[in-house]
Amino acid sequence: MVPRSMQLLSIIIFLLPWALNGASVPTAFEGRAIRPRFDVDPGRIINGTEATMEATRHQVSLRRALNDGYFFGTGHICGGSLIRPNWVLTAAHCLVDQEIYDGTFVDKEKFIVVMGNVDRFNSTNTLTFEIDLLILQLDKFDLSTYDRDIALLRLNDSVPSNHPTIRPIELTALTVPADTVCQVTGWGTTELGYTTDYLMTVDVPMISEEVCINESDLGHLIKPGMLCAGFLEQGERDACSGDSGGPLVCRSQLAGIVSWGIGCAQPHLPGVYTEVSYYYDWIQEQIDGETESSGHGSGEEPGEGEGSGGEPGEGSGDGEGEGSGDGGGGPMAAVAGAISVLLPATLALRFSLALVPS
Repeated sequence: MVPRSMQLLSIIIFLLPWALNGASVPTAFEGRAIRPRFDVDPGRIINGTEATMEATRHQVSLRRALNDGYFFGTGHICGGSLIRPNWVLTAAHCLVDQEIYDGTFVDKEKFIVVMGNVDRFNSTNTLTFEIDLLILQLDKFDLSTYDRDIALLRLNDSVPSNHPTIRPIELTALTVPADTVCQVTGWGTTELGYTTDYLMTVDVPMISEEVCINESDLGHLIKPGMLCAGFLEQGERDACSGDSGGPLVCRSQLAGIVSWGIGCAQPHLPGVYTEVSYYYDWIQEQIDGETESSGHGSGEEPGEGEGSGGEPGEGSGDGEGEGSGDGGGGPMAAVAGAISVLLPATLALRFSLALVPS
């Protein structure tokens, strides 16, 4: 008879691939005209190349806190941009409850923000923050239009001014001219279907509002505060699922937030982004107002000295398989060691399936 301990180990080993890869379950997004650039799949930049740390020091990873606590990097769901030492700009739909799927937002305590490395599984130089304040334009998100797809996150601490791999990016206050070549960045699967751990980047030209409405197949779906970028005729290059909330950078300034699309890199269906210049005044008002009312500094020093990640290389969730079943002690010791690593991953699966459909 097979010992119960070995039966349990077999079950956990069987479930481990699902736990680490998010499993595959029916998604609420399938069959909808508008598809967010967000999924349990970490996403893909179509026909892009690996990004450099120097050009993407503003890039952040919005993660499910519980998942990332079990294994650093597995909690990633969306991108974002550091725009002040303690402020991040991302897409509102990244924070929508994907189980209820009625536009209700998930509590900010369920998320963490990680930044500092282009490899999302590498904790070197990374800082990890909690969300101290979440500012949205809507009480409930409109999943039929993706209107006002913007969210401001105030972090529970500030990035030190001398951090080697993190730096805020400036916002553009003016409309970016058509045909300007911009860069989109995100983590995930490439056009070949291979999963990448590294931040990817792709160049896309800006498309004017008039052309996007009248000459693309998106037409009336483009609302005020949205902009289009990509190759209208041939498609080929684009952001895709999982890149939501990430930056569209034009001339070294943040011009857009990855929002939604129909398919990925398809002709006449360019990517749609939240237009930063449209919301520029609102962003400044929110940051300045909260800074004055709360006493949190938006300068170079932490406002209250709270939170994790005060120095490079620190922060939560840095363990990457440490202490996994090493050492002697016989078969039962080996089983106990394996369970100590595999069981948290299995529990992470339960949380992942409850929060985000595939």
